[in-house]
Amino acid sequence: KIRQGFDPLRMPSRSRVMIKILLLLLVASNAMAIEEADYQVIGNDGDLEIRQYPPHVVAETLVQGEFKDVGNNAFRRLAGYIFGKNDADQNISMTAPVTQQETDDGYIVRFYMPAEHNLDDLPRPLDDSVNIYEAAGGVFAVLRYRGGWKQDRYLKHKDQLIAQLEQSAAWQKNGEPTWARYDPPFMPSFLRTNEVLIPVEPR
Repeated sequence: KIRQGFDPLRMPSRSRVMIKILLLLLVASNAMAIEEADYQVIGNDGDLEIRQYPPHVVAETLVQGEFKDVGNNAFRRLAGYIFGKNDADQNISMTAPVTQQETDDGYIVRFYMPAEHNLDDLPRPLDDSVNIYEAAGGVFAVLRYRGGWKQDRYLKHKDQLIAQLEQSAAWQKNGEPTWARYDPPFMPSFLRTNEVLIPVEPR
């Protein structure tokens, strides 16, 4: 009797879907196996997490343009820096999240530098639009959500976070919101982890 080889196309459709999901989860777990910015959870307020962030060394650039475009434009500059476009021709590990904050002058996009580095040992960018400095820490209210990177999804969760802070008996808004993205562009949108962070202070 001749035994036929494995043919995934003859598998039931439900089994094929399950295999695809498992492969996507494998990609997701590998993609997220990078260093993340350090913080300490100091409390919860409903479904909000209250975090204390220490100072962090960051690479930052200011970009003008539309919400949907500035991330890609900034990424090219910042990725150029960590992939060797610096005065030491040095590669620096990628970390998460990538943050984006709207200002009067445009959008500020930041990469966190790995904890092993400090301002003294990091190379200088060759691109004048990239700045390296130590960003202040602070206390932030954080709302995490999954999904794609469209502006309306960000605005929905930003408004939700602001509304919850307005109702909070413990914390009040003390600064402008920041959008944080934890995953690379090839991550399926329904698996992407995103956050909105707002500086807070006790009421």
